[in-house]
Amino acid sequence: MKKHQKWTNWKFFKLIQKKSKDQEIKDENYHKFTLLKIFASIVVILSGLILFSDKVTTFGITETYGFKSPKTFIWVITQTLSPLLLCFGAYLRAYKISFFAPIYIYFIQLYWVFNARELGLDDVLLHVYALGFCVASFITFVLITLLFKQLSRSNKILLSNVKKLTRHIGIDIKRKYIKEEDRKEYFDDTVDVIESLD
Repeated sequence: MKKHQKWTNWKFFKLIQKKSKDQEIKDENYHKFTLLKIFASIVVILSGLILFSDKVTTFGITETYGFKSPKTFIWVITQTLSPLLLCFGAYLRAYKISFFAPIYIYFIQLYWVFNARELGLDDVLLHVYALGFCVASFITFVLITLLFKQLSRSNKILLSNVKKLTRHIGIDIKRKYIKEEDRKEYFDDTVDVIESLD
């Protein structure tokens, strides 16, 4: 084997080692990212579930702090904590499907507030309305997201065509109307204009 071939094989071997280490780092980062998203999703779901904690337990709280009952006190506390947890989970980039739980529970509460005398918490229609609202919200969210993506694609295509046209006009003007000694300055100015479109 020639010396050059040994060196080439060695470089190739080093490249393979580097690529495999890069892949390990990517896999490790992906694993951490996934765990963070799962944690964030649990926080988002918890932000919805804590709103019903006053129905389940009083956590042994006997002091009402001026409220009618410990359950009312817990309900007010959870109303305050829920949006904070929701924001924290959203900041950590929770899976979008996890937002289904707080939207569902918030809608149940909103609907129940306006119809408290007619509906009990266990009313079937209450849950049907809440589920329908959640599905409608997600469909609307998906449609708006798709619309923005389509507009973004259209804008990229339009910007690309404007750049091509600007280059074409710039080259055409350079050939036909710019003197030989001024072409370098004109070219630099044209490149600056085209670069500013990015």
